[in-house]
Amino acid sequence: MTTQLLSLPETKQMHGYHETTFRRDTPSSLPSKEQIPTGSHGLAVSEETYWNVYYEGNGEAYYDGNYEWNNGTLEEKGMSRYQVTEMNDWLVMALREYLNTHQIAKIVCSGTFGFGLQLKSGTVIRKPDVAVVLNSNSRQLKGDDHSYKGIFDLCIEALSDSDSREVKKDTIQKKREYAESRIKEYYLLDDKNRMAFYRLNKWGQYEEIEGEIIQSSVLPGFQFRKSDLFRRPTLEEMAKDEVYQGYVLPLYQEQKQELDEVKDELDEVKDELVIQRERTEQERQAKEQERHDKEVALQRAEQERQRAELLAAKLRELGIDLETVL
Repeated sequence: MTTQLLSLPETKQMHGYHETTFRRDTPSSLPSKEQIPTGSHGLAVSEETYWNVYYEGNGEAYYDGNYEWNNGTLEEKGMSRYQVTEMNDWLVMALREYLNTHQIAKIVCSGTFGFGLQLKSGTVIRKPDVAVVLNSNSRQLKGDDHSYKGIFDLCIEALSDSDSREVKKDTIQKKREYAESRIKEYYLLDDKNRMAFYRLNKWGQYEEIEGEIIQSSVLPGFQFRKSDLFRRPTLEEMAKDEVYQGYVLPLYQEQKQELDEVKDELDEVKDELVIQRERTEQERQAKEQERHDKEVALQRAEQERQRAELLAAKLRELGIDLETVL
């Protein structure tokens, strides 16, 4: 492919990794829509041109894709399958819930917010699908930033598999770049066997985080099941799950705990009432048995008295004086 070098006068302050102020020209000095080629992947442009035209556009500038920049060449960001974007959205929901509970970082999840990486091979500008900046990071995000001027602490990419080039870019190239730039963790989401989660070791290399439950060292207490990226449970379901109870819906969990405590107290009262009712019933039955026994004893005594009277009457008929016999 023949590359074209598009040289462009600088028109505004660049938002990228280098904090350099360029001269300002009139908007008419920017190329028109017709002058900017469509399908610009592989086009050779300067870093200045990238920031001013292809990164976010400027005034009358036109571009037809979402581009990253690799040491002088435009690279168009590929597309992810819907299933993978759903995984990404669910993980962002979990991350936001964690950061609402543990306010130790900021999250960027536009997929268009870039940052520059100074590598041995040159400079690249990447736009991770999701990125996290710790409050302890030496370069903080500012409200009016259009790009990040530091190095993210955690990056997440939803695998783009529009073609083999995109797969290689996410699985190999970005992994190498992020490790060299010392991004502490890199998550690669995919609905096939290419999903992986990496943590930077002390030698500056990525080691895969093993196991079903992924636990972040960048965000202490943040964890999730890999299988839940496919199942995508609701927040209510997560709040009842011990894996997520450390950060999901804390107010809900607190209220639920209070309700559970009230329920436990009511259950205790109910159990006590049952015991008392059983005790009362036992006492009633005991009294009833005692009354019955007394009635039986009285009946027997009456029967014995009647028998004694009958016996006495027969003895008198026989002319036997009972008192004499006794």
